Amino acid sequence: MKIYISFYLLILLLFFSCEQEVNLDLNSYENQIVVEGYIQEGYPAYVFLTSSENYFNVIDTNTLNNLIISDARVVVERDDGLIHELTYIGSNFLDSLDISDTINVPTKALYLDLSYLENNFSQTGHKYKLNIVWRNKVISSTTIIPPKYPIDSIWVKRKEPDNNHKCYIWGQMNDPDTLGNSILAHYKRDLGWKPIDPIYVPCAIIARTDNIINGQNFSTYFSRSGTVQNEDGVFLPFDAQRLVDGKLVQEDIVILRIAHVDINTYNFFRSTYLMQNSNNNPFAEPMNLSSNVNGGLGIWAGLGVSYYYIPIVPDTVIKDSYNNNFQEIKIHEIF
Repeated sequence: MKIYISFYLLILLLFFSCEQEVNLDLNSYENQIVVEGYIQEGYPAYVFLTSSENYFNVIDTNTLNNLIISDARVVVERDDGLIHELTYIGSNFLDSLDISDTINVPTKALYLDLSYLENNFSQTGHKYKLNIVWRNKVISSTTIIPPKYPIDSIWVKRKEPDNNHKCYIWGQMNDPDTLGNSILAHYKRDLGWKPIDPIYVPCAIIARTDNIINGQNFSTYFSRSGTVQNEDGVFLPFDAQRLVDGKLVQEDIVILRIAHVDINTYNFFRSTYLMQNSNNNPFAEPMNLSSNVNGGLGIWAGLGVSYYYIPIVPDTVIKDSYNNNFQEIKIHEIF
């Protein structure tokens, strides 16, 4: 009998010894700098700087304004030693230029290279190191501007043969025979009855890479992002000319932006896309946010960009991008 009692006491002791009080200090949080920066051939480098926020803090207008970092020193250094310092573009700066009411781009937390034309600074093939100093913190990252992704042609195709106005944009791609080539796909849409999108909107499946199609010539399509509740599913079409309630509605005009990026940039946008679309799904792929920023969070990306001006007219074929001449794309149109 004493043997059995000793055995049960041992089991109870084991259970109680496994219980441990865990105290979580929800306020033990150190803000980190969040970086979103880009540089593309022929255009100024630009960086958005904000501070991260405690998950449990209440978010309001004041909180968001407090996240903006306006007192950092931001420098971009090219691999041949050329250095450009970026300028913080706040409302006071725009007011001083008398253009605050005419520019339709996000300027909060924005730093811009105002001397980018000097030395032909932004060029394909160079490496660019981003250095940020803020409150005794040093943040850095390195990227390269790749060449434009090889695109043979772009065309408009009906989503279904018997559908007159729902269309996708298709592209014929020529993937280089080097693994890791990736693209980001964005668009702006002009509906005719309202202003064109002020900034670029991610296409459905914004980030794409050549893991499967490396070195191949292939076709793919681009659409707007939707949800499973939409009539057209998660790949929303663009609209050609159609009749709505007896009235003729003009076709969409789309500016498609395809940016050739390195694998680090692809990994960042793929991870953010998966996190945003998991919707707390317990069966979704677990994903940590990928970042190429040392000492902070976010992305510093070089972009090899092609722009296509596309009227959504079925069977329209476009061979050439319209940014062969840098002057055709104004600075505020790169956002």
